[in-house]
Amino acid sequence: MKPCKIGTSNSVAFSRDGRLLAALGRDVSVWDVALKSKVARSHPFSHPSDAAFSPDQHYLTVKSTSGRIVVIDARSGQTVVDFKNAADGEGSNLQYSPCGEYIVDGSWSGRLAVRRAGSGAREFVQEFAGEAIRSVHSSWDGKRWIIAHACKATSDDRPPPPDYFSVWDWPFRPRGYRVLTERVAFARSSALSPDGALLAVVHGAPPDMVSVFQLSDGMSVGAASIQSGGTGHALGWSTDGHLIGSAQDHTVVFYAWPSLARMHELALAYPSDVAFSPCGDVLALGSWQIGWMLPADVLATTSLPQKPSRRGGD
Repeated sequence: MKPCKIGTSNSVAFSRDGRLLAALGRDVSVWDVALKSKVARSHPFSHPSDAAFSPDQHYLTVKSTSGRIVVIDARSGQTVVDFKNAADGEGSNLQYSPCGEYIVDGSWSGRLAVRRAGSGAREFVQEFAGEAIRSVHSSWDGKRWIIAHACKATSDDRPPPPDYFSVWDWPFRPRGYRVLTERVAFARSSALSPDGALLAVVHGAPPDMVSVFQLSDGMSVGAASIQSGGTGHALGWSTDGHLIGSAQDHTVVFYAWPSLARMHELALAYPSDVAFSPCGDVLALGSWQIGWMLPADVLATTSLPQKPSRRGGD
């Protein structure tokens, strides 16, 4: 497989079988990974920010920066369900439940919600006053969920309390969660390992750090300094859990786990996201300028630093 340009892509997401890739820029684009061709393009609203494929790969649920959620057909790009929830306001990413019948997301007003995928009707709501729900993560099997909570400042002259993470089992129950013991100041982004055992977090004031916490006891088990850029702090675990990709200042850096040694680096203008396909053989790099889809083995066969464009065209 040769590298393939996927255009402006502030967010990228693979389908569960790895055959489709969603890239979100001005429009929502769905790519056939094997053919390296675009199969659908949709513009359900302005400023799409996050997307997730249904477990059966038939649908792609998309959320805008204003919080509105729609479900589109992954092959035609046609909108099939509009949640009409603009009043919810800005919020976190979204995830499908393991059965595919529900959508989980959070708002910056502190509301964690489980909605029916076919209608948007709320089935479960948990309110967290004085907080913002920043991220929603689930393990590959959908049994373990991690919610990232950002605490809001209560005065003009003091920083907000440290951010924290709650651990849930599916299905959600009212107050059916525990809180990780360690808290972090100014969490920027987070990513759950595929097996649901480890949580990587970018946090702190410059210089930023990426820290890894084990969920069994919440303790930090590794940390490394990173060079943040101005286009986000996205993280992505490899499918086998051996690498952590980190979007940094004009580069995407890959750290080995558990050593957190700096293993690979791909130069990229304005990187915004990083994702490995479920099969582990394809890597997607989002960028506010030009994103890429490329073979994951490029990491093991190129010298550092290496621009994807040197490996071929689109």
